[in-house]
Amino acid sequence: MGDILLPGISSNNFDVKGIIDKLVKIETKKLDRLEESKDILNKEKSSWSTLGNKLNDLQEVSHRLYGFRAPFDDKVAYSSREDILSATAGRIAEPFTATIRVEQVAQNERILSDPVDADLILHSATLRFNIGEDENEVFFSGGKIEDLAEALNEQAGDQVTAKVTKNTKNTAVLILEAKNTGETNRITVADEQSLAFMKELGFFTEEVSPRIDASISAEQLAPGQEGMSFTIQDDILTLEPQNSVELPFGPVQARDSIVVKIKMRAHPVPEEEVALRPDAWPELKGIGGVIVRDVEVLGGKPVSTVAAPDEPVEEQVAVVEDNVLGIRNDRGETDIYTAEGLGTEFREYTFRLTDIMDEGDIASRIVFQNGNTARRIEYRDLSIVDTATREGARPKHLVQESKDAVIYIDGVKVQRDTNQIDDAMRGVGLEVKMASPDEVRLNIDRDYEKITGEIVDLIGKYNQLLQYVNDQSRVTASGELDEENEVGQLSGDITVMRLKSKLQTIMMNPYPTERGKELSLLAQIGISMGAANSSWNDIRGGYLQIDEDIFVKAFKKYPEEIKQLFGSDRNNDMVPDNGVAYVLDITLKGYNDPRNGIVAYHIRNTGARIKDQEKSIDDWNEHIDDYRRKLEIDFTRMQQSLNELEQNQKRLDNMSNQFKNR
Repeated sequence: MGDILLPGISSNNFDVKGIIDKLVKIETKKLDRLEESKDILNKEKSSWSTLGNKLNDLQEVSHRLYGFRAPFDDKVAYSSREDILSATAGRIAEPFTATIRVEQVAQNERILSDPVDADLILHSATLRFNIGEDENEVFFSGGKIEDLAEALNEQAGDQVTAKVTKNTKNTAVLILEAKNTGETNRITVADEQSLAFMKELGFFTEEVSPRIDASISAEQLAPGQEGMSFTIQDDILTLEPQNSVELPFGPVQARDSIVVKIKMRAHPVPEEEVALRPDAWPELKGIGGVIVRDVEVLGGKPVSTVAAPDEPVEEQVAVVEDNVLGIRNDRGETDIYTAEGLGTEFREYTFRLTDIMDEGDIASRIVFQNGNTARRIEYRDLSIVDTATREGARPKHLVQESKDAVIYIDGVKVQRDTNQIDDAMRGVGLEVKMASPDEVRLNIDRDYEKITGEIVDLIGKYNQLLQYVNDQSRVTASGELDEENEVGQLSGDITVMRLKSKLQTIMMNPYPTERGKELSLLAQIGISMGAANSSWNDIRGGYLQIDEDIFVKAFKKYPEEIKQLFGSDRNNDMVPDNGVAYVLDITLKGYNDPRNGIVAYHIRNTGARIKDQEKSIDDWNEHIDDYRRKLEIDFTRMQQSLNELEQNQKRLDNMSNQFKNR
């Protein structure tokens, strides 16, 4: 409205608008108080929300410290040569140290065709080939060699990769590469039509039989020494105690692909047949006898004897050994194979020549030897196979041979068709990267860094929560406000005081473990409010500290008990029901549940009070507007009345002047 003036009252008119503004300002003071109360409530709600967030942070980290999520069983693998072999360790792995040597890395096979005219149009064909045991069929409608590569990739791309490289301006070579590694994952053709097509391209050529003749027969065997005897019946070679025979074969150059298989067993000799008595003086024997096709052929008789001496000889000690097979090289040296676990039932043993011989040595004889004094050794089903040879066809241009990964773990040979070995050691995954004569030291241990980090995180979140509670509830000991700090938004709130008390009680309480009182408190593993004899000022805040060295030392000594300290199962129902982390988690859920938690209740309650306050503010704003309008109306009416009085005064003055002039 415009200015309202009261003329005629004095020489200076009154500022009615100013008067109204001052009157309204007085009425607005209550609105200021309402706004201030609303700000206080908003800060209180914000404090509860922040408290809820910090409770949630502490609850999350405590939740991770018991049950299946707990890090106490986490393991980590350390390899001394990551470039040779790397490893990962799962929770079920046991801490240990091993020495590993990588002899061979698993490879996939790669073969080439002959150089082919790049513009040559190949005839159509249905190609059937295998990668290991997986069968593939590719229909090629004809075309250039690049078209053949495209057909192979489209129809068998999950098993093989085909690519073309132009070796000259006019010719090209087709490269076939098996996708899977391993000795058995070779590229082989499945039928004559496919073989003929692949031969035309120069992929394959004829091959001899992979089997090396090493049949056990009386005609082939020869006693290892004069006087030694053997029997063969039903294709089983039997050696009596203290006997040996040899089987010539080859000669064959020792390499990884030469594999020997044989079945062997040992039978005890009855006690009455065992000559465990003083050694007899040597006696000249005949050349021995053999059984050929169930006919015993006797050897010649000795031509003389040697008289035994009169002195007694020490009693012979029984000999038990499993070194019953050997391979002799062309230098006359014998490398021995130990048949571990040799028992009374036939057991098949498989080994490569290079397992017992140096690669490149020439093997010429198999030595069957029985150095036992009370066991007969029987042999059957001997075979020697060159696994690199393929019967019927072999790659003409073998660029990369398919190989298994071969490693030795603490001297035990482990062979797999892939460089990812996850079943050799429980819970440990190995990745073979490079063959090397250098030994790799593998250490599997608990992940102390992660475990300690989780505990430090718990202590950190606990201290942050406690500091916030202290800040929000602070008052001086006398009850007066601290001169340096404002009073906390939640000071005097019984819920906050109880929360702080519960938190401190949980962290200080004992919990059951298998060590009893010896290990039942956090303080016993390096977690406490401070060192012994700390001053009150140092510990009055209730904040926790962790000595990581003490914790790690205690955890190495008592890993299971410390795991129980944070979460344990008292009633054996496979569900944790005790422990500091468990109790902390369950307690904080009561405060932090988003629907029924204590903090959520306070946030909702404070929010409702804020809404009530906002309504009061809106109502008072309407009151102030109404009050201003009323004042403006009242002063307007006053002005109108004064204007009428002034007009009446003027008329009276005019009438008075008229009477005087008469």
